[in-house]
Amino acid sequence: MSELLVPTMNCACFILPYPEEVAKKTGSAGMVYSIRELYLLLARQVDDSDPPEAAALREIADHYPDVNRGEIVERDSRGNRVHEEDDWDELTDEQKIHRGNVNAAIAVVDRIRYQLENAAFDYEMADDVTRVRRELSAIAV
Repeated sequence: MSELLVPTMNCACFILPYPEEVAKKTGSAGMVYSIRELYLLLARQVDDSDPPEAAALREIADHYPDVNRGEIVERDSRGNRVHEEDDWDELTDEQKIHRGNVNAAIAVVDRIRYQLENAAFDYEMADDVTRVRRELSAIAV
């Protein structure tokens, strides 16, 4: 590489450029990475070795917005995405059914996660709880 590639950033993300050869192969100029996710990743790495440092990193992460592909995501107090406008009246019947099914599926997954949190204290179920959590993580959007 002949020139130094410097990441740029906005209020919520780093924009990490790809080297020219990689950019040509992938068709993408770079990667967008959330500043919040970076701090949360660092916190997870020091969870076992330095819990106070992990707590401090999580506190720092809370000062940065949640993002999805570079776009800031607004969430309500329950962690659900807040849509900018109510478009329910403009949806077709098929779209309304689809959105209802998606919301129902999210509610079921939230209930399963709640039950997993309660079951995590039962040592006999620890392996099953871990397996189900991994499967839920694998299908998470």
